[in-house]
Amino acid sequence: MTIRTMTKLSLITVLLISLIGTALPSKLHAAEPLSFTDVKQGAWYEKTVQWAIAHEMVKGYNDGTFRPQQTVSEAEFLAMLLRAFEPKLLFSAKQDHWADAYYTRADQLNYPVTGYKDLPSRNQPISREQVAELITAAEGVNFSGDHAIHYVLAFGLATGKDPNVASVDSFDGNSALTRAEALQFIKNVSENGIGGLLERPLEKNDPQDLPEL
Repeated sequence: MTIRTMTKLSLITVLLISLIGTALPSKLHAAEPLSFTDVKQGAWYEKTVQWAIAHEMVKGYNDGTFRPQQTVSEAEFLAMLLRAFEPKLLFSAKQDHWADAYYTRADQLNYPVTGYKDLPSRNQPISREQVAELITAAEGVNFSGDHAIHYVLAFGLATGKDPNVASVDSFDGNSALTRAEALQFIKNVSENGIGGLLERPLEKNDPQDLPEL
Protein backbone atom coordinates (compact mmCIF):
# COMPACT_ATOMS: atom_id res chain seq x y z
CA MET A 1 0.00 0.00 0.00
CA THR A 2 1.48 3.37 -1.03
CA ILE A 3 1.97 6.41 1.21
CA ARG A 4 -0.76 8.30 -0.62
CA THR A 5 -3.26 5.42 -0.34
CA MET A 6 -2.72 5.16 3.41
CA THR A 7 -3.20 8.89 3.97
CA LYS A 8 -6.35 8.93 1.85
CA LEU A 9 -7.80 6.06 3.89
CA SER A 10 -6.95 7.95 7.09
CA LEU A 11 -8.73 11.05 5.84
CA ILE A 12 -11.82 9.08 4.81
CA THR A 13 -11.98 7.57 8.28
CA VAL A 14 -11.73 11.00 9.92
CA LEU A 15 -14.44 12.42 7.69
CA LEU A 16 -16.81 9.50 8.31
CA ILE A 17 -16.40 9.84 12.07
CA SER A 18 -17.02 13.58 11.93
CA LEU A 19 -20.25 13.08 9.95
CA ILE A 20 -21.83 10.53 12.29
CA GLY A 21 -24.96 12.04 13.78
CA THR A 22 -24.73 15.24 11.75
CA ALA A 23 -26.37 16.44 8.56
CA LEU A 24 -24.26 17.11 5.54
CA PRO A 25 -23.66 20.86 5.13
CA SER A 26 -25.25 22.65 2.21
CA LYS A 27 -22.92 23.71 -0.56
CA LEU A 28 -21.42 27.14 -0.01
CA HIS A 29 -21.44 29.64 -2.82
CA ALA A 30 -18.13 31.39 -3.34
CA ALA A 31 -18.11 35.16 -3.10
CA GLU A 32 -17.82 37.10 -6.33
CA PRO A 33 -14.10 37.68 -6.94
CA LEU A 34 -12.85 41.22 -6.58
CA SER A 35 -9.89 42.85 -8.24
CA PHE A 36 -6.68 44.25 -6.81
CA THR A 37 -5.14 47.25 -8.47
CA ASP A 38 -1.74 45.56 -8.88
CA VAL A 39 -2.94 42.17 -10.18
CA LYS A 40 -2.29 42.56 -13.88
CA GLN A 41 -4.68 41.05 -16.37
CA GLY A 42 -3.06 38.04 -18.00
CA ALA A 43 -0.42 37.59 -15.30
CA TRP A 44 0.35 33.94 -14.50
CA TYR A 45 -1.10 34.38 -11.01
CA GLU A 46 -4.28 36.30 -11.95
CA LYS A 47 -6.67 33.32 -11.87
CA THR A 48 -5.00 31.95 -8.75
CA VAL A 49 -5.52 35.22 -6.88
CA GLN A 50 -9.16 35.35 -7.98
CA TRP A 51 -9.60 31.76 -6.81
CA ALA A 52 -8.19 32.64 -3.40
CA ILE A 53 -10.43 35.70 -3.05
CA ALA A 54 -13.50 33.67 -3.97
CA HIS A 55 -12.64 31.19 -1.23
CA GLU A 56 -12.04 34.00 1.30
CA MET A 57 -8.45 32.96 1.84
CA VAL A 58 -6.77 36.32 1.34
CA LYS A 59 -7.46 39.98 1.72
CA GLY A 60 -5.65 42.87 0.13
CA TYR A 61 -4.03 45.85 1.76
CA ASN A 62 -5.80 49.08 2.66
CA ASP A 63 -4.53 50.72 -0.52
CA GLY A 64 -6.33 48.12 -2.65
CA THR A 65 -3.22 46.17 -3.63
CA PHE A 66 -2.36 42.49 -3.29
CA ARG A 67 1.44 42.83 -3.66
CA PRO A 68 1.96 39.48 -5.44
CA GLN A 69 5.77 39.70 -5.43
CA GLN A 70 6.08 40.44 -1.72
CA THR A 71 7.53 37.63 0.39
CA VAL A 72 5.29 35.56 2.66
CA SER A 73 5.97 34.96 6.33
CA GLU A 74 5.54 31.64 8.12
CA ALA A 75 2.38 32.91 9.84
CA GLU A 76 0.88 34.14 6.57
CA PHE A 77 1.45 30.87 4.73
CA LEU A 78 0.17 28.81 7.65
CA ALA A 79 -2.99 30.94 7.73
CA MET A 80 -3.54 30.48 3.98
CA LEU A 81 -3.11 26.71 4.23
CA LEU A 82 -5.49 26.26 7.15
CA ARG A 83 -8.08 28.71 5.81
CA ALA A 84 -8.32 26.65 2.64
CA PHE A 85 -9.76 23.71 4.59
CA GLU A 86 -11.06 25.02 7.93
CA PRO A 87 -12.21 28.63 7.40
CA LYS A 88 -15.09 28.65 9.90
CA LEU A 89 -13.09 27.21 12.77
CA LEU A 90 -10.29 29.70 12.39
CA PHE A 91 -12.26 32.83 11.63
CA SER A 92 -14.42 32.33 14.72
CA ALA A 93 -11.55 31.60 17.10
CA LYS A 94 -10.72 34.18 19.75
CA GLN A 95 -7.12 35.32 19.71
CA ASP A 96 -4.70 37.85 21.16
CA HIS A 97 -2.32 37.79 18.20
CA TRP A 98 -3.82 37.54 14.73
CA ALA A 99 -2.05 34.22 14.06
CA ASP A 100 -2.62 32.55 17.45
CA ALA A 101 -5.58 30.47 16.26
CA TYR A 102 -3.61 29.12 13.33
CA TYR A 103 -0.66 28.12 15.50
CA THR A 104 -2.98 26.48 18.01
CA ARG A 105 -4.52 24.38 15.25
CA ALA A 106 -1.11 23.61 13.75
CA ASP A 107 0.08 22.42 17.16
CA GLN A 108 -2.90 20.08 17.41
CA LEU A 109 -1.95 18.62 14.03
CA ASN A 110 1.78 18.43 14.86
CA TYR A 111 2.78 20.68 11.94
CA PRO A 112 6.43 21.78 11.61
CA VAL A 113 6.43 25.52 12.26
CA THR A 114 8.82 27.49 14.45
CA GLY A 115 6.42 30.20 15.60
CA TYR A 116 4.82 28.23 18.42
CA LYS A 117 7.19 29.77 20.97
CA ASP A 118 9.53 31.85 18.84
CA LEU A 119 7.11 34.67 18.07
CA PRO A 120 9.54 36.77 15.95
CA SER A 121 9.95 33.83 13.55
CA ARG A 122 6.28 34.13 12.63
CA ASN A 123 7.12 37.27 10.68
CA GLN A 124 10.19 35.88 8.92
CA PRO A 125 9.92 34.94 5.23
CA ILE A 126 9.11 31.27 4.79
CA SER A 127 11.29 29.24 2.43
CA ARG A 128 10.04 26.93 -0.30
CA GLU A 129 11.53 23.99 1.62
CA GLN A 130 9.54 24.90 4.75
CA VAL A 131 6.42 25.10 2.60
CA ALA A 132 7.09 21.61 1.25
CA GLU A 133 7.41 20.32 4.82
CA LEU A 134 4.10 21.92 5.81
CA ILE A 135 2.30 20.53 2.79
CA THR A 136 3.55 17.00 3.41
CA ALA A 137 2.47 17.35 7.04
CA ALA A 138 -1.04 18.29 5.87
CA GLU A 139 -1.02 15.13 3.74
CA GLY A 140 -0.50 13.06 6.88
CA VAL A 141 3.14 12.12 6.33
CA ASN A 142 6.36 13.19 8.03
CA PHE A 143 9.15 14.21 5.68
CA SER A 144 11.65 17.04 5.93
CA GLY A 145 14.17 18.76 3.69
CA ASP A 146 14.81 17.19 0.30
CA HIS A 147 12.44 14.31 1.05
CA ALA A 148 9.54 16.73 1.60
CA ILE A 149 10.40 18.48 -1.65
CA HIS A 150 10.53 15.10 -3.42
CA TYR A 151 7.06 14.28 -2.09
CA VAL A 152 5.35 17.47 -3.30
CA LEU A 153 6.98 17.15 -6.72
CA ALA A 154 6.08 13.48 -7.07
CA PHE A 155 2.40 14.04 -6.31
CA GLY A 156 1.91 17.19 -8.36
CA LEU A 157 1.58 19.53 -5.39
CA ALA A 158 4.34 21.82 -6.63
CA THR A 159 6.77 22.45 -9.45
CA GLY A 160 10.31 23.71 -9.50
CA LYS A 161 11.46 27.09 -10.70
CA ASP A 162 11.59 25.44 -14.11
CA PRO A 163 8.20 23.68 -14.50
CA ASN A 164 9.70 21.42 -17.17
CA VAL A 165 12.25 19.94 -14.76
CA ALA A 166 10.97 17.97 -11.76
CA SER A 167 13.96 17.76 -9.45
CA VAL A 168 14.89 18.74 -5.92
CA ASP A 169 17.51 21.16 -7.25
CA SER A 170 15.07 22.91 -9.59
CA PHE A 171 12.66 23.40 -6.69
CA ASP A 172 15.12 25.85 -5.11
CA GLY A 173 14.12 25.10 -1.54
CA ASN A 174 16.23 27.84 0.06
CA SER A 175 14.53 30.71 -1.74
CA ALA A 176 11.76 32.76 -0.18
CA LEU A 177 8.16 32.48 -1.31
CA THR A 178 6.13 35.31 -2.82
CA ARG A 179 2.46 35.89 -2.07
CA ALA A 180 1.49 34.81 -5.57
CA GLU A 181 3.58 31.63 -5.32
CA ALA A 182 2.09 30.84 -1.92
CA LEU A 183 -1.43 30.93 -3.31
CA GLN A 184 -0.43 28.66 -6.17
CA PHE A 185 0.92 26.13 -3.68
CA ILE A 186 -2.36 26.20 -1.76
CA LYS A 187 -4.39 25.87 -4.95
CA ASN A 188 -2.29 22.84 -5.96
CA VAL A 189 -2.94 21.21 -2.59
CA SER A 190 -6.65 21.96 -2.83
CA GLU A 191 -6.94 20.46 -6.33
CA ASN A 192 -4.36 17.64 -6.23
CA GLY A 193 -4.02 16.83 -2.54
CA ILE A 194 -5.86 14.27 -0.45
CA GLY A 195 -8.74 16.67 0.18
CA GLY A 196 -8.27 17.78 3.77
CA LEU A 197 -5.89 18.31 6.66
CA LEU A 198 -4.39 15.28 8.35
CA GLU A 199 -2.30 15.05 11.50
CA ARG A 200 1.43 14.62 10.91
CA PRO A 201 2.72 11.39 12.49
CA LEU A 202 5.39 11.69 15.18
CA GLU A 203 7.76 9.29 13.44
CA LYS A 204 9.45 10.03 10.15
CA ASN A 205 8.23 8.19 7.07
CA ASP A 206 10.65 6.02 5.14
CA PRO A 207 12.06 7.94 2.13
CA GLN A 208 12.34 4.64 0.26
CA ASP A 209 8.54 4.66 -0.02
CA LEU A 210 8.65 7.81 -2.16
CA PRO A 211 7.88 7.28 -5.87
CA GLU A 212 10.47 8.22 -8.46
CA LEU A 213 10.31 11.69 -9.99
